[in-house]
Amino acid sequence: MRLRIPNRLEDVFLALDRAEGTLDRAEIDPACRADVRLVLEELLVNTVRHGYPDGRDGSIEITLRIKADAVHLELRDDAMAFDPFQHEPPHLPGDIARRDIGGLGLHLARSIASDFHYARDAHGNRVVIRFDPFDEPAT
Repeated sequence: MRLRIPNRLEDVFLALDRAEGTLDRAEIDPACRADVRLVLEELLVNTVRHGYPDGRDGSIEITLRIKADAVHLELRDDAMAFDPFQHEPPHLPGDIARRDIGGLGLHLARSIASDFHYARDAHGNRVVIRFDPFDEPAT
C-alpha cells in the first residue's frame, strides 16, 4: 500500500482504515495489526499536530509493505525536522496519570516496533519501522 495524504487529521483516520484493511487482507496476526495501527496513528497525529507549526499545507506519504517475515512501514513528510532519537525516553515513576503529557506516544511507538530508523534528507523526514509479527518488541 502506498498512500499520500494532506496534513489533516481527517485524512489520518482514512489512512489508518486503509492500512488496517491491507493488514487484514494479508492475514497479519491481530496483535501485530494492532501494534502497526497504534504506531501509525501516533506518528501521523503527531506529524499533523506538531510538524507544521506555521499552518502551511503539507503532505505525508505512507508505504506499507508486507513480507513473509515482517511488516515494513515507511513514513515520509515535508514537516519541520523531528528526530525521535533526540528525545530521551520519559521517566515513568509512580502514577502515570499524574505525569506531564508528552513523549509517551513516541516512547510507546519506539518500544513496540522491532526496528525503528529516522533520517532527514532534502525531501524531509523519513521514518522506517519494522514489525516482526511473532517476535518480542525491541527495547
